[in-house]
Formats: sequence, structure tokens, C-alpha cells
Amino acid sequence: MGLLDRLLGRSAPPPPTVLGLPSGFDPDLAGLFAGWASPQLAQRVGTAVRCLQLVCQQVAAMPIRFRGDSPVPLWVANPDPVWFPNGAADATFATMASIYGWGDAFLLVTDRYVTGFPRAYTVLDPAQVTVGTDPDGRGRTYRVGQYDLAREDVLQISRDPNGQLRGTSALQGYSANVQGAYYAEKFATDFYQQGGVPWAVLQSSRRLEADQAAALQAQWTARVGLRGGAPAVLPPDVTFQQFSFAPRDLLLLETREWDAKQIAAAYGVPAFMLNMEQAGGLNYSNPEMLFDTWWRTELYPTARRVEAALSTWLPRGSWVEFDPSILLRPDLKTASEVWLALLAANVVTINETRAAVLDLPPLTEGEALELIDEPPGANASGPTPPDLPAPPPAAAPLEVVASA
Repeated sequence: MGLLDRLLGRSAPPPPTVLGLPSGFDPDLAGLFAGWASPQLAQRVGTAVRCLQLVCQQVAAMPIRFRGDSPVPLWVANPDPVWFPNGAADATFATMASIYGWGDAFLLVTDRYVTGFPRAYTVLDPAQVTVGTDPDGRGRTYRVGQYDLAREDVLQISRDPNGQLRGTSALQGYSANVQGAYYAEKFATDFYQQGGVPWAVLQSSRRLEADQAAALQAQWTARVGLRGGAPAVLPPDVTFQQFSFAPRDLLLLETREWDAKQIAAAYGVPAFMLNMEQAGGLNYSNPEMLFDTWWRTELYPTARRVEAALSTWLPRGSWVEFDPSILLRPDLKTASEVWLALLAANVVTINETRAAVLDLPPLTEGEALELIDEPPGANASGPTPPDLPAPPPAAAPLEVVASA
């Protein structure tokens, strides 16, 4: 591992150390009581993993557009070809994962132009970054392991800028639900691994020794596979007793669903995207309305914070912004109606309409082909097509003047 790799903290983060925890405490939950929702724990809760994937990939799917008169810096298209070879989308995904999972994203400038503006950057591992205050009052200090970073090279983007040195993760206020979801899933796993709670018992009127009970159980199990659905025949001293509880109650399904909805609320993800029923007053809302609400209330504010922070790396008068048209693109019928109405009002051109609705090229070549398909003389009296040269003007008739 090179110096830059060690500086960027590319190794796996050490487990958090928390003092004063009760004996027998699950180490996976230590992060919840250390002031931040443990990403290690969140990665073991299916709902949290899926929600984090959704918010990160939605923002990363939007292209970054450069605006301004200055030259476009290389980091707009590909900030770190080494660790993010697929371009800016992967770096954006890592940035969003740090913001939601850890509360902060730390972007480190790795190369600059001769003008001093950033040329490339990478995303630091937030678990390795330590934020402090300068004793001289000049701002924050950043440290990765034993290496101090120049504050002008670090761009910190917090999920909730609250004046503190570090932001909080999306699950910080939902730690009880994450803990409950983890233990509920763990209980369900142990329940099935240990054979589950039996739904019925064979009760003997006589006292049975351990080997006698095992023999009776083995005989019952063997006969179940042989009787082919026929009624069971029991000895007079053995009765079959069925339990009255339901397996659904044992697995705590309602509690697990509630925790899953709370975790989804932490990320602002609509419940229907997690294959859960949308409860309450939103039952009448269609998926398009819920997605639009998710975009306006959660995704856009976070994406706006990221693009505003990245714009500080550009000269005055230039900025970058995410293009949400891919995410918010309407269906073909709606898009056609809107653009045709704009075309009828002479707000847009036919070529702009073709490009926006059908992603078709301009009609320049299409018009020339259309002329070939027309019968001869179809446009003899009409205006001259713009693609064909105008015919020369007709010569004036000669006038014969008789001599005197």
C-alpha cells in the first residue's frame, strides 16, 4: 500500500471502541451509542441497505452539468480515474453513501491546475477522518490516521450542517428502530436454525424417560412420512395437543414492518419502493406523486447541497448542477402532449420537439429525402426548397426596333 493509499484511509476501518457498555452487549451495536449510527450494523439490516442503495443511486444517476464561461475542469467528468474509473457517477454514489451513512462526505483535492483550481479529487473514507479545530482559530483541521491534511484541500459536505464538527447519519435518530430490526431479523434466523417452536406436542399420561421420549418422537416422525395423509393412530396413553398461537405472532412481523417503515422514513424513501403498504392518508396517492414528493423533500435538497459545495471549487460565475430530467422524465404520452402544445404556440421548433420527445435528429436530411419520394413536378409552382439552388432568372425577351 502506497503513501497516498495510507493517506486516504483505504484500509478497513477499525471497530469502534466504546467504554461503559453493559456486559454481553452486542459489539455491532456499539456505534449506536458512540454518537453515530453504525454503518457496520446498518449493513446487516436489509431495509437500511436497500434504502441507502436507493438514495445513492438516484442522485448518482443524474448527470452533472457545468455552467459558466470558464473552461470545464476534468473533475466534472472523471474526478478520480484510479478509485472511480467509471466516472463522476461512482464518485457521486460514494459521496452520497458517506453523507447518509456517516453524516459527512470528505472530498480531497488530489491535483490542481496551474491556476490553483482543483483538477481532480477523491472521496475519503469518513471512518478514517478526524475533524478538529485549529488552536489559532483559523477553522477546522482534518486528519486521516497520522497524516494531517491541508484544510484548503478538503471539502466537507454534511447531511445536517448544525454548527458541530461532524454531521449525523440518517439513522442517528432512528437507532432504536435499527437495533430492533437487527435483533428481530436475528431472532427469526435463530428461530429457523434451531428448528422453530413446534406447533403441536405429543403428551403422554405416563412419565417418560429421555430415551423413551426420543423413541416416541422418532416413531411419530417416521410414520408421518408413511401414512400418506391418513389419520394418525395414537396409543391410549398418548394424546396429540396443538398449540393455539400463530407463527406470525412468534416472528414479530408487525413490529418488524414498523421498524422497516421507520428506517425508510429516515431516508425519505416511500414505503411502496420497499414492497410495503403505504399506510395513513397517502393511500390515495399514486407512485408518481410519491416519487415526486421523495424528490422534492429529500433527494433534491441533498443533491443541491452537494452541487453547491462542488461549485466552490470553480471560478466566480461558474457552477455545476445535477440534471434531474432523467429522473423526472414523464411518460411518452404526457411528454408528447406538452411538447406539441408548445410547438403549436410557436415556443419551440419541430427539431427541438423531435429531440426532446423521440430523441430524433433534425429534419435537414429528412426533408431532402422527402423531395425524392414526391412525384415529378409536385413543387413546380411552389417555393424553391432551401436545400436546392435557385434556378437562374429567365432572360428578358429581345426587342426588335425598326429602323427609320
